[in-house]
Amino acid sequence: MSTGDLKLESTLQQRALAYWQDKRGARSMPSRKDIEPTEIPDLLANVVLVDVTQEPLDFRYRLIGTAIVERIAFDYTGKHFTELAHQQPGSQVWETALRICRERTPIISDIPYVGPDEWVRGYRDLYLPLSDDGETVNMIMGIVEFQAP
Repeated sequence: MSTGDLKLESTLQQRALAYWQDKRGARSMPSRKDIEPTEIPDLLANVVLVDVTQEPLDFRYRLIGTAIVERIAFDYTGKHFTELAHQQPGSQVWETALRICRERTPIISDIPYVGPDEWVRGYRDLYLPLSDDGETVNMIMGIVEFQAP
């Protein structure tokens, strides 16, 4: 999938994708060190950063933006997916992270919302792969937006 195939309905996600594309330049993916938080203050509350670990494969929340924590009422920072029953191998969250690592391209994901806010219908996420070596995804940057009913 080329990034032109993504159907981005939100200006926040459009901004994030444009930033990611600018930072990657001619490479397949930018690295974490290319991402400068002071350049994207409008995105930070909706950003999630997930470390990808190998052998055994797992994913760890490095950072979760304040808008996300407010909605889900939990701060999973530092937690591995394997520690969270609803995010373990086979879950939709796990499979989405795995897909990003395999495809090494931005994707949109509509994962059902599980949380205390009855006014949230779901959320639509843009996930952007990051790589230190240009080949292996070692971090995932997500932009999470919640959808009201």
